[in-house]
Amino acid sequence: MVETPTFQKVANKGDLREGGLLGVQIDSKRIVLAMVEGNVYAMNAVCSHKGAPLEEGTLMGYDLKCPWHFALFDVRTGKVSARTVWATDLESYPVQVDQTTGDILINVSSAGSADSAKESGVT
Repeated sequence: MVETPTFQKVANKGDLREGGLLGVQIDSKRIVLAMVEGNVYAMNAVCSHKGAPLEEGTLMGYDLKCPWHFALFDVRTGKVSARTVWATDLESYPVQVDQTTGDILINVSSAGSADSAKESGVT
């Protein structure tokens, strides 16, 4: 899998453990990667409430809990939990993982269109 203008390498799957979070940056966008059940998800890493760094939060299944005021976000979609009335939805991004190299690539130009991680071989 090769970097394209739309998908850019941000990390390697070896950098991210199951149930873990990893902060990365593309240009001026701060993004948090999460691994759930072997799939990698990407969303904005800045909480919409007070700007907390979400890579320092806690991942519970698909829910990412903000470290400052405990807002809950679904890592698959960036949507905030209905129980979290003090924060708003965040952008999520499509992810590709190269099965050969383990490279994680994300597409920040397609914000909000990621409904699940896409594990793929070399294309």
